[in-house]
Amino acid sequence: MAHTKLLYEIVYDTIKAKIISGAYQNGELLPSEREIGEEHAVDRSTVRKALQMLVDDRLVVKLAGIGTKVCRDSECHDPKETPVESRLRSGMHGTIGFFLPPSVHRTDRISQPFYSSLFYHTERECRTNGYACFYSTLDENDNFSQVLQRQHFDGILFVSNTAEKFIQMAIDTKIPCVLVNEYNPKLPSYLPDNTNGMILMCDYLIGLGHTTFALITGINSYLSTRERFVGCMYTFSKHHIEAPYIASCDWEPDTACRITKELLTAADPLPTAIIGFNDNIAIGCLRAASELGLRVPQDISIVGFDDIEQSRYAIPALTTVHSNIRELALASVQGLFLQIQHPGALTSLRSYVPSSLMIRESAAAPSSKATPGAYTSTKG
Repeated sequence: MAHTKLLYEIVYDTIKAKIISGAYQNGELLPSEREIGEEHAVDRSTVRKALQMLVDDRLVVKLAGIGTKVCRDSECHDPKETPVESRLRSGMHGTIGFFLPPSVHRTDRISQPFYSSLFYHTERECRTNGYACFYSTLDENDNFSQVLQRQHFDGILFVSNTAEKFIQMAIDTKIPCVLVNEYNPKLPSYLPDNTNGMILMCDYLIGLGHTTFALITGINSYLSTRERFVGCMYTFSKHHIEAPYIASCDWEPDTACRITKELLTAADPLPTAIIGFNDNIAIGCLRAASELGLRVPQDISIVGFDDIEQSRYAIPALTTVHSNIRELALASVQGLFLQIQHPGALTSLRSYVPSSLMIRESAAAPSSKATPGAYTSTKG
């Protein structure tokens, strides 16, 4: 009797064939588990079994917080091999550094959705152009000069609020570099259009009829927080909307949930719309509303910013600002390549990637039946 293949075996065979044929090339990241599952109409546990078989066959390696990368047996690196040795054997003719400041929380920064997506697109674009891309966090106390001595970088992408001393060190050593998701007048900087993106969102909510808002902002030292706040306040002023309730948190959903519950419990009148300054925050706000017995969007609207993958799978699906992370990564990498090819071509540049509105299910016109304190008996 012929053997009937299980679903994970079919997925395994399909991906393996693409690797062997070159459809998925060495060093390339595979589609996400979700994308593979959708393509084959299977759940994630099935996808993971297939990927583990590929790992066992030494055809791929799993990178925490990044994804699954094709790594053929003869080309996979020895765990003891240095990044430089691996790059030389893999045929890459250059190395790009991707440096993040550490998280203020317990989580690894690269595992946060915005940064993992940014690195994913950055790594793919670098590899397409023949450069290996390595990421690391940079803590204030790290010996960055030692890092630069140990590893040769043809270029560096600094991300978000990187310490000024590290940026200056790279400039002093004449390593081409750019800054992503933050601005520094000493080097080309690439950012999502935070202000206009938030203007679009606020205009949309006001158009639905909202006049009482709460803002759950990010860390105040971040430029993205300040620019998004400017977008909100400009729009409120333009429409003669009263000052919103404001609370700040550390970009994390658990913190946002706690702070939102505290705000809603104390607010009088209740806001009819909450604006989270990123999708992580907004997802925390959704949880807070649920725990307080509020329906979204019937009782309160909740929106976010960035359009991370998880925003589409929140319940309800999150209305948000699409910050175009892929285009941000591509623009940053191309700007860095220009620096590599023409040193000093750009010494100061602030470039914004356009944002757009993603209208889903978490925002609607305010309910005329909503009354302050109507849910107080259900709060935790």
